[in-house]
Amino acid sequence: MTATTPIERVAQVLELAQFRRMPTPLEIGGVKTGALAAFVGKPPSPDLVVIGDTLQQTPGALQQTIEGVGRALDMMGSRRPLTLVVVGPRPDTTALTALARHARVLAVGELADNSALANWLAVLLPFTPPNTSAGRAEAAIVTLLAEPADPLVQEFVAMAAQGKDSVAAHLAEVIDEPFLPNDPAEEGGSDATSS
Repeated sequence: MTATTPIERVAQVLELAQFRRMPTPLEIGGVKTGALAAFVGKPPSPDLVVIGDTLQQTPGALQQTIEGVGRALDMMGSRRPLTLVVVGPRPDTTALTALARHARVLAVGELADNSALANWLAVLLPFTPPNTSAGRAEAAIVTLLAEPADPLVQEFVAMAAQGKDSVAAHLAEVIDEPFLPNDPAEEGGSDATSS
């Protein structure tokens, strides 16, 4: 099923990420708000996501809605993060700053591409690491173990077999080396002549 409105397109992405749609008008602790759509996430992403549309709501109405939701959450003693997703033409910077005082604001605009929409909403979506193949890991190991041109890299690769503590100690020595006196006898000799 293809979503037709920007709000429904955002809703579709959130529902695929296991967010549960809340009935509207959104009611929190007996306080009704003018949210056009709202979603609640499951742990580990327990956000309350409110969707606003700048074609249907003025910046003032959006601010009133998000302030109302924020106050209702405060009255209930909720620690749930509040996110406002704004679809439609992007509000000006002043309006976005005012909205950001009450919630995290994601102004997604009127995006046509679903992957771009998913990028805008990525902070709300579960992280899926890229697939890595054993072939890539083996190629990286072969490259690492090949004779590096830099002698310092050669030292570290050789020391890696001795363990991370050995590599860390050698790294500390290499970092400290430029700051050590050149010849301790020279330093002592100059002190002896000056006294």
